[in-house]
Amino acid sequence: MRVRQRKSVLKRIIAVLVIFVIAALLAVMFFIPYAAVKQLSGEHRTSEVHAPSEYGISAENLTLTTGDGLKIAAYLTAAENPKGVVIILSGIDRPSVTAFFGYAKFFSDNGYSALLIETRGHNASEGESVCLGMKEWRDVKAGVDYLKSADTLKELPIIAMGTSMGAATVDVAAGEIPEIDAVISLSAFSSGADYFYDVLTNEGVPKFIAAAERPFVNLAIGVVYGFDSVKYTPVNGIAKIGNRPVLLMHSTGDTQVPYPSYERLFAKAQSVGANVTTFVREGDEHFICYDKYFDNPAEDTEFSGALLEFLNGFNG
Repeated sequence: MRVRQRKSVLKRIIAVLVIFVIAALLAVMFFIPYAAVKQLSGEHRTSEVHAPSEYGISAENLTLTTGDGLKIAAYLTAAENPKGVVIILSGIDRPSVTAFFGYAKFFSDNGYSALLIETRGHNASEGESVCLGMKEWRDVKAGVDYLKSADTLKELPIIAMGTSMGAATVDVAAGEIPEIDAVISLSAFSSGADYFYDVLTNEGVPKFIAAAERPFVNLAIGVVYGFDSVKYTPVNGIAKIGNRPVLLMHSTGDTQVPYPSYERLFAKAQSVGANVTTFVREGDEHFICYDKYFDNPAEDTEFSGALLEFLNGFNG
């Protein structure tokens, strides 16, 4: 009888230990992506702000108001007799979108006005954190609303272009805002869970462990940003783009946003019948345009030619 009692007690102890180990493992699997998401969202970011005169162009300073009540800094550059307006977004950290005035000059020289939007949580724009594109698409919506209300601009096609997190944002925005006529997406991640998986596997973590983290990444995103935000992923945005033109650009050795994100976005665009064009550059070129040409992208003739071919084909 006593032997049976001892065995019963031992079984209970083992069961408690197993439960404790499983609970601890689950807690660790949640904490790792949670800490990463918190670090990425961070605090309000500041970086060097550039004047349009540095790039040989003038701009009108604007303040946009988002649907969730934030004041967003933006800059409008004008082309003579414009064929369209390109919305430009930067990435998660540096540079400020004002570093893209060289792009605005390039677009202006080729017949396109530009609206550069400093997304929430950056420089003069309100917002205390960065939201990985899941809320920044509302900043794009505020820009689209402005363009559609301006007498001289409202009839023009709108092309949304972003780099890195900015690219993720315009991918999401295209799915939510039908007034966006075309998308140029440079080095976008396909989703937060995909990004985390790719980074882990690139660091040598076994694929089955990285895959097991996916639901915990989405849980962490939900805890940090609200569970209604989890659905706003670039790949879901591309799934809603229909037959609108999209230019996907990536580099094969990108160490910031690994190449598999591009492959997922391209596959999704093809599957929904999007009018998809691609530009792939060898090496680790996160901004696609070579660094030495960043201030004047027209000098990177392969890159700028791809942009113009897309824009002119879209307007042809």
